[in-house]
Amino acid sequence: MEKRLTRDELLNSFLRKAENPFTTMEQKNDIRRILMESNTMRGMNHLFLVKCYFDEEQPLFHISKKEAIRQAKLAYRENNRGAFYYLYLLLKDSDPVKARNYLNLACACGNPKAYLEKGRLQHRGILFEKNEKEAFKNYHIAALCSLADGYYGMLLLASELGDITLARHVYEEANKNGISLPGVVE
Repeated sequence: MEKRLTRDELLNSFLRKAENPFTTMEQKNDIRRILMESNTMRGMNHLFLVKCYFDEEQPLFHISKKEAIRQAKLAYRENNRGAFYYLYLLLKDSDPVKARNYLNLACACGNPKAYLEKGRLQHRGILFEKNEKEAFKNYHIAALCSLADGYYGMLLLASELGDITLARHVYEEANKNGISLPGVVE
């Protein structure tokens, strides 16, 4: 009796098959259809298709923005919290209110990229009220999750506020965590 594949193994199996240069277009279309319609992979299949939408160089599958939104919503229905950040990205230009709500949900789920983005938006006063203190907190959370841009955002804020002590602290923390930041604190 053959061992049953886990959901992750099943998804990886489909993706390896689709990437294989000897896979026919008919087989690729079958895999695409399965990824679009299956509800057995905890939404990872749907989010993979959404990632294909954002891949500008060589997406494995081409999908429209409308289909990407549908796939992200399917992932959400399958309890995949990663869908919140993608829904934010997909809706930020067309529906800012929903986009802001999805970004807040992505942060509540602990998505580091969502914290970084929320920090940027609060820093600039876009979608959220301008709030340097909250922006700094969100940058810091992103930085603690190993996103170098979080440290860069904190450093930029410290520089804008003219707080050399804070800038020094950011540099030291970044260096301690193996991240080299541009510039010099004097």
